Amino acid sequence: MTKSWLERWRTGRIGWHEERGNRSLRRHWRGSGRRVLVPMCGKSVDLLWLAGEGNSVTGVELSEIAVNDFFEENQLHFRQTDGDRRYEAIDIPVSIVCGDYFEFDEKGFDAHYDRGALVALPAGLRGAYAAHTSALLVPDREQLVITLEYDQDVADGPPFSVAGDEVESYWPGLVQVDAYDDIENCPPKFRDAGLEKMLEVVWKSS
Repeated sequence: MTKSWLERWRTGRIGWHEERGNRSLRRHWRGSGRRVLVPMCGKSVDLLWLAGEGNSVTGVELSEIAVNDFFEENQLHFRQTDGDRRYEAIDIPVSIVCGDYFEFDEKGFDAHYDRGALVALPAGLRGAYAAHTSALLVPDREQLVITLEYDQDVADGPPFSVAGDEVESYWPGLVQVDAYDDIENCPPKFRDAGLEKMLEVVWKSS
């Protein structure tokens, strides 16, 4: 998993990246003044949007290429701390910790945004991811989790299809608030395989 992820960034095979950010985030996020955790963030511009809403944002990303791309493409000055693992933007409250998310142990986050982490992981790792994430969050937290649902007999991930009952088993406090067909924006390999429908499903704290 780790080797494959780094190789995708090295070769530019990042079809899941959204250049303009995620519309479901903008539609469903509520709240400011929060410490937001964004696991496996890549170079997502959603970090900028969350900061613009008045939040302090911490992303975690394995690929150093992705982290450097984020700051370079958004023309952000930054400093490196914590043994150069933490990249902190100078002018906005955004930082990215470069490393394995399962080794990230900073706690006390009161918000969690996941657009690409849960769906990036195979079934055997998703439970461990959810448990690790929950351990980093305070009990009374805001969560927005975006998943995909599609016919895995036609195509398979990553990003993977994650059923609703699986999400509910990880975070019983989440409710589904939206779902729409996003086949036009899915990575080309899915359409090439013949997939005709891919739902983007939005889960939110109740």
